Amino acid sequence: MPYLDVEGARVFWRTDGHPDAPALVLANSLGSDTSLWDGIVPRLMQDHHVIRLDLPGHGASDVSGTKAAWTVPELALHVLRAADAGGAAAFDFVGVSIGGMIGLHLAARSGRVNKLVVSNTAASSDPAIWMERIRISREKGLQPLVSGTMQRWFAPEFVAADSPQLATIREHFLQVDPRGYAGCCAAIRDVDLLKELQQIRIPTLVISGKNDMAMPAGASNSIASAIQGSRHLELPVAHIPHVEDPLPFLDAVSTHLKS
Repeated sequence: MPYLDVEGARVFWRTDGHPDAPALVLANSLGSDTSLWDGIVPRLMQDHHVIRLDLPGHGASDVSGTKAAWTVPELALHVLRAADAGGAAAFDFVGVSIGGMIGLHLAARSGRVNKLVVSNTAASSDPAIWMERIRISREKGLQPLVSGTMQRWFAPEFVAADSPQLATIREHFLQVDPRGYAGCCAAIRDVDLLKELQQIRIPTLVISGKNDMAMPAGASNSIASAIQGSRHLELPVAHIPHVEDPLPFLDAVSTHLKS
């Protein structure tokens, strides 16, 4: 498996699709791994060389050394390293939750993003919420957090169905290294992208979930209002739309990337 050695971690990355196709980076949420995109990658790779990577301590990525916290700019550098390794000088970007935060930073700062889709994300956060999750994960691991996380991520009926897909997502959440989880919580705790939003000058689609309890109310509207020429689409889902109801998400993303 391909890995990148970065400060405090060994980051797993992978590609799907023809390497000569336009590059597309997918960035997943806190507490998940690259498999979160498995349901939609087959369609995306028809037109793109898809690049995915795991956050530190998530999925196949390791945590090393004593580094206890990451920042969104540091996580964005991991994306650029993966893009370099995948031969992508420039790329489209789709990110959900913390992945969306990473995408906003890259779109504002890197000069390498052609088109951007950010889903169920925010440009700032409530530090107290994330300090508490850091405390719990460091003291007790992720077991006390899994139930609340699934309830925030998905609609009640999706959780109640308790499908094999949900069981896998839950299992992968519990397999995250608490050090990596807490370290990425710190990135969300400290995020402040409000000034960077006005620097984004690329085609941008902002997706939100009508029933998303994980993001601050109005966060997506604020992002869309600040990015000139962007478009906002609200879907009748919770926090992870490409899992809960993938087709509307896929249609919107594909249309945006082809426009």
